[in-house]
Amino acid sequence: MVLTHQYLRYAHHSVWGVVASPTSNILLLKNNVIVCPALEKVIVWDARKNVKLNEMSEGTSTVTSLATHDEKTIAVGYEDGTVRIFGLTSKLSSVVLSGHTSSVTVLKYDNTGTRLCSGSLDTNVIVWDVVSQCGLFRLKGHRGPINDCVFLENSNVLITSSKDTYIKLWCLDSQHCFETLTNGRDEVWSIAVCGGETRLIAGSNTAELRVWSLVQGGELGKRKSGEKVVQCELLGALVRKSKERVNCLAVVDGLVFCQNNDSTIELFKLKSAEEQEKQLKRKRKKLKNSSTVSPDEVSLDVDEEIVYMKTIKCSNKIRSISCRAIKKAKGGTKLCCLFNNNKVQNYTLTPDLEHQPTTTVELPGHRSDIRAVRFTSDSSRVLSVSDGMAKLWSCKTQHCIATVECGNGMCAVMAPGDQYAVVGTKKGEVQLLDLVSGVKVSSVVAHGGCVWDIAMRHDSRGFATGSADKFVKFWEFMLVEGSAGEKSRIGVKHVKSLQMTEDVLSVCYSKNNKLLAVSLLDCTVKVFFTDTLKFFLTLYGHKLPVTSMDISTDSTLIVTGSADKNIKIWGLDFGDCHKSIFAHDEAVMKVAFVPKTHQFFSVGKDRKLKQWDADNFEHIQTLEGHQKEVWCVDISGTGDFVATSSHDKSIRLWERTDEPLVLEDERETARELQYEKSLVESQETTIPGENAENEAESAGKKSMETVRAAERIMEAIEVYRQDKSSEEEYQEAMKVDKTAPPPEKHIILSTMNISASDYVLDVIKKVRPSELEESLLVLPFHYICDILVLLNEWLLRKQSVELCCKCTFFLLRVHHNQIVANKVLVNVIESLNKTTRSVVKEVKDVIGFNLAALKFLQLDQQDTNESFFKDFTGKVKDVKRKKRAVLKTVTSG
Repeated sequence: MVLTHQYLRYAHHSVWGVVASPTSNILLLKNNVIVCPALEKVIVWDARKNVKLNEMSEGTSTVTSLATHDEKTIAVGYEDGTVRIFGLTSKLSSVVLSGHTSSVTVLKYDNTGTRLCSGSLDTNVIVWDVVSQCGLFRLKGHRGPINDCVFLENSNVLITSSKDTYIKLWCLDSQHCFETLTNGRDEVWSIAVCGGETRLIAGSNTAELRVWSLVQGGELGKRKSGEKVVQCELLGALVRKSKERVNCLAVVDGLVFCQNNDSTIELFKLKSAEEQEKQLKRKRKKLKNSSTVSPDEVSLDVDEEIVYMKTIKCSNKIRSISCRAIKKAKGGTKLCCLFNNNKVQNYTLTPDLEHQPTTTVELPGHRSDIRAVRFTSDSSRVLSVSDGMAKLWSCKTQHCIATVECGNGMCAVMAPGDQYAVVGTKKGEVQLLDLVSGVKVSSVVAHGGCVWDIAMRHDSRGFATGSADKFVKFWEFMLVEGSAGEKSRIGVKHVKSLQMTEDVLSVCYSKNNKLLAVSLLDCTVKVFFTDTLKFFLTLYGHKLPVTSMDISTDSTLIVTGSADKNIKIWGLDFGDCHKSIFAHDEAVMKVAFVPKTHQFFSVGKDRKLKQWDADNFEHIQTLEGHQKEVWCVDISGTGDFVATSSHDKSIRLWERTDEPLVLEDERETARELQYEKSLVESQETTIPGENAENEAESAGKKSMETVRAAERIMEAIEVYRQDKSSEEEYQEAMKVDKTAPPPEKHIILSTMNISASDYVLDVIKKVRPSELEESLLVLPFHYICDILVLLNEWLLRKQSVELCCKCTFFLLRVHHNQIVANKVLVNVIESLNKTTRSVVKEVKDVIGFNLAALKFLQLDQQDTNESFFKDFTGKVKDVKRKKRAVLKTVTSG
């Protein structure tokens, strides 16, 4: 028997530091509530109190789109193509819609909130029924990613825009594209409808906003023969001030907000009908005496209907905006901006369009990349350093304990006692920060170039810094006496220097303080004796410079990570290379040993954190979670926690669990997942009777979930068949022997205490509505025959009528030819025809009766409220009249 080495699994513990990520749009709700994307999470902030109200998260995919209708539910689109619907106060989703094969780029509700439109990078548009939690249809026609979409409620029309430079108008009644608007060679980034759905505005790469008129023909059945649903005509263009492309268009109370791909927002105002009529009269009056133009032919130009007002200049580049009208006597508009630097800011616009910033959410995160993270000695807090600030975080609550201003920090270490931190900056300074008082104690110009790394001596008496000025400098801590009334504080002093031939990228002390390793720009690592600074070894073999290195606790191994994507493990006795490992798909940024072991972690620009065994040269596990390049990693003193920071401005904490990890099992699981993924991607399901060139098709998507759901349904039908067969055998035996024992129930049926048909129904109920059709499509036809029989039985018992009808209609449509050719199902189909009609009629009658009762109760409640307010108004008038009478009496007396 082969013994396998077991490791303990590291798992994701928490993530913090992200206020709002620039991967999606933002939503501004009432009462200054802001819904922000935060990598794989959605965070609800109270901007007035700067407090997090809720955090919604499911899965590890990045949030790419947000939408809301009633401000009680939030639709969230993800990078993996799924759409989830959350309650504003809940943490888990209530509805999961799966149909896209790539990232969801836009989500929009209709006015009723019952339909949701999603556009994706896969060039498809899907219209979802939110109530039944399934897709209505998929619209194909665009050749590029979908950028925006808008519902026209008066005509039941959907307008979509794409990077393929086209704007398409879709009739949702007939599910086809009846009009395609071209925008030249420019990609259409955003569209908006204003003026009571009479004007369509499109923003692109050019310095113009194109405007079309929309003349709606009404609903299907009310239009004349050959008449289009919506008549479109290009009116002209509005000139923008910015040279950058349009990011977003939003319309609120006649104001058109044009957010550009920079730090500006341009405001246009759509004139009201009265203002347009007055201006048209003035224009006709001027041209009255002209013989060339008739007054009746005069009309307003686009720039006269929609007028440029002003430009709002913000402090940083804007990713997304959200607007809402202020429903107060003063009026105005609230504007919320999501910036690219992990900050959200609110603005208030007065009716005179004067704007001023009101609230900002920025404290719980860094404005730029976090280039260093360090644990304190007790592993209870984490220090993070970026450009302009250093923050101390609590690992337990993930709250920011202290914020200290500093330079552009590139590296950092904790000083003894965890009260101070030493930060090396890009300008060559070594800064000492007091984390308790939150101030910068001292700043020393240590180097003539960027300080790339700081290495703490393991006796904690000093540290070494490596810089781009080709020097390694050695420092010691000292006690600085305070002036009168002040306490003594810690300080640093320069002891000695070591000049190198190339830029120094990284420095590292051995744990016994005998050796110092220095990595240079010439792709080598040189090892020196610490006490005499004499040369000891040269480690060469990397093809690109070594970005990071670390020495094991027993000072026998050194591991180096390089920009050539490789990790090399060296022995410190003779400098021999034990193993070279191709570790990451991109450059390796940081490596670190787990204390008292020969296991180490590495991070790279491929967004991954990997664990390795330096003795067996084995890859233990890969931890994914970061959405951008990972810059640094640090391990707690006990090895129980690992902290990483990334270009996505997040800090992630990974915890060592008690769960054992066996490498063979991990590899087998990875192979199974790869096989399942290839199985789903290789086989495409086709629905009989559907043409692949049609503009509309089924909204479902084959996935591993639909395959597993189909397998569960087939297993349930096998249980049903076995139970049915045993029951028939029992009935035959009873004809011969009345004392024959009854058959034993299947263990599942006896455990759940239900019949076989109810068990099959229970399994079908547990399938997600958005995945039901794809699951039924996978089933072989001999299972379909049993399902049709069961559907008839369930409808006769009036069980789950809506679900049964949905399954019946889909199966009859898909397997029509086989059902017609199969004479065995004739009786079943005839029974289904009668049963379905009668049961559906009964359900419709019940719904109609309940709807009428609800309307009656609504009217009754309205009458009650009106009478209450009338009585209250009368009482107020009586009180005022009596007061006036008393005042007259007093004044006359």
